[in-house]
Amino acid sequence: MILDKEIYVIDDFIDAEYQKDIKNILMGDYQYREKDFPWYYTEDVTGAGDPDSQHRTALGHDYVVMDDEDNPTGERISIFHYLFLPMLKNVCREMKIKNINVLQGRSFLQFPLNLKDLTVDTPHIDLHSRKHLVALYYVCDSDGDTIIYNEREDKGEKAESYTIKERVTPKQGRMVIFDGTLYHTAEQPQDNIRCVVNYDLELS
Repeated sequence: MILDKEIYVIDDFIDAEYQKDIKNILMGDYQYREKDFPWYYTEDVTGAGDPDSQHRTALGHDYVVMDDEDNPTGERISIFHYLFLPMLKNVCREMKIKNINVLQGRSFLQFPLNLKDLTVDTPHIDLHSRKHLVALYYVCDSDGDTIIYNEREDKGEKAESYTIKERVTPKQGRMVIFDGTLYHTAEQPQDNIRCVVNYDLELS
């Protein structure tokens, strides 16, 4: 990756009105292009297919999917992908890069578990086949920190143990951009709904 740092945390990544629109479309009653935003049951948001994952359920929505690893970009499957194009252009501007390929894009909405002990999900890599950036945008203030580890994917093998590199608390308007080869995960929210927009991007 041609980045000055491995992890960027940027508050108010987009302007307040755009933040409000995204929140109201995903979590409120706003329409986008005369359509209500649909959420779908997602069986496991924690392990990216890992048989050892906790299989934590949530609501999800796919904007762009990688159905063929040989394709240079993912395939758009949701009209709501267009809602986030200004945000993606801002990623290019902030990272000082000319072009990106969108490999995968999705949102997750998780409900608080109200457990006594914090529950940390399975460390994972979003895409094993391509070097990429993760752009993670927080739709609302919440608990359920994102945890990014020092360990990297090495030829598809999982690390034997993990040490925390950075912990980021969800805050409306905050964007986290980091090297997608770093293992990462999230704590399950205990008190508030956690809603994120997650794009995997390849520098082109």
